[in-house]
Amino acid sequence: MIFSINKGEYTIWLPIYTLNDNTYDSVFYRGLLIIELFLSIVTFLVIATTAYIIITTRAFHTNMNSLFAYFVLSWISSAIGRSMLTPYLIGSWKAGNISNDYRSWWTDDVEEMTPINSIREAWPLFVGGFFTWYYMFVMTTCLFAMSIERVFACYFIGNYENTSRLYLLFFLFLFHQFIILTVLYLVFFNRINFVTTVTFFLILNVVAMFLFYGNRQYNLKIIRKFKREPLESGKHHTLPVRFQAKENVRVFNLTVRVFVVGFVLILSALSLVIVITFKCVPSFNTFLTYCFENIVHLNPLIMCPVLIFSVSTWSKALLHSRLPMIDKITKITFIDRHSVLPNQTQQQETETYFSQLHSVWEKRPSS
Repeated sequence: MIFSINKGEYTIWLPIYTLNDNTYDSVFYRGLLIIELFLSIVTFLVIATTAYIIITTRAFHTNMNSLFAYFVLSWISSAIGRSMLTPYLIGSWKAGNISNDYRSWWTDDVEEMTPINSIREAWPLFVGGFFTWYYMFVMTTCLFAMSIERVFACYFIGNYENTSRLYLLFFLFLFHQFIILTVLYLVFFNRINFVTTVTFFLILNVVAMFLFYGNRQYNLKIIRKFKREPLESGKHHTLPVRFQAKENVRVFNLTVRVFVVGFVLILSALSLVIVITFKCVPSFNTFLTYCFENIVHLNPLIMCPVLIFSVSTWSKALLHSRLPMIDKITKITFIDRHSVLPNQTQQQETETYFSQLHSVWEKRPSS
């Protein structure tokens, strides 16, 4: 919805379609709000569990693990935004002197914009919109950030897993935030339109998939060469190179699963926006808007299980854990931590590999 501030002094675009929607006065829609509240609590528990497993269980390089944790925890911004927006959407809180029911997604027609004297009259509405935009942009740029991290993994393929390289994570995080905040500024203050915004993020994700695909082909080439000519390949590529190549392919396989699920969710959300904007079924606009908002807000209920169960190390950590109490979910303890198992878990094998690899590097004679 486009807000005209102080009689057109400037405009602000918020990711909402309705304002003061009296449809929510009905029992049915009040029930939907209660369901959303319940699912939001469940989502919080899922987010906390997923973040705990990612942070405490090493499945990838520290940089990649940190990115996954950040993407998962960024849902907090959605929770803040949703809690601030909802009272205005259903009419419990009023934005200034506005009492009419406004419905719009984006417009360049001044007459169709929602007038308000100052953002101070409804600052929670605009703060909530800011946080919601932020979360949406984090989710639509996460694949691009991960693809850049894998480019680093390829460039430093000789010893990437053996070195933390936190400066790369710091640089990548700043670059990612620069993209998000730049677009957020342009969108929030209505400097670019809806089509331009969608086109930009579409291009960004296409670039990300090309980077992932190129990364995969390069690493598969190394793996195949090791299989065909192990002795000859050993002269040019060390053991860490082979391990990193397999790691890069494993990340690509995970990304494909996440991308497919994410693409379906984004396509569903865009389809709803198109149907709502062009008023294809105006009598269902409130319900369709509710569906769109919750595809954005509650997507971790789908994305987090896909993420965890796509990585065997994380899924084993989840399946071998227990939740003593919901309010102590961040204190997940592993069952039979000290029991002797006939075979090492994948996590133990990974840690053993890193220890052995570190020893090899220390004993490696200087040239």
